[in-house]
Amino acid sequence: MPRFDVLVLGMGPDGHTCSLFPGHPLLQEKQQIVAPISDSPKPPPARVTLTFPVINNAACAVFASCGAGKADIVQRVLEGGDNDPLPAAMVRPTNGQVVWFLDSAAASKLKNAQKL
Repeated sequence: MPRFDVLVLGMGPDGHTCSLFPGHPLLQEKQQIVAPISDSPKPPPARVTLTFPVINNAACAVFASCGAGKADIVQRVLEGGDNDPLPAAMVRPTNGQVVWFLDSAAASKLKNAQKL
């Protein structure tokens, strides 16, 4: 399995990352390194994505999110329950770390945020 030193990731308003969408069968993919998606709920419908075995093999996964429009989903991903985690919350490198860069607006609903 490839190991990236750093993956820079974004997160959509529904909690998707890397074209891995909530409820999509690709969330369960365990064998492929990259996979096609032809039924994306957001345009364009046809994409190619890394899969979780690669993402979670990274040494460091970095998310960057800005703006008040992301505050609810950031709070849900970082402080929500694990009953049905959103794709961004499923980014958990086995032998690595996840780093989040948030502006004040995106972090505004976090209960346990460290403010610098």
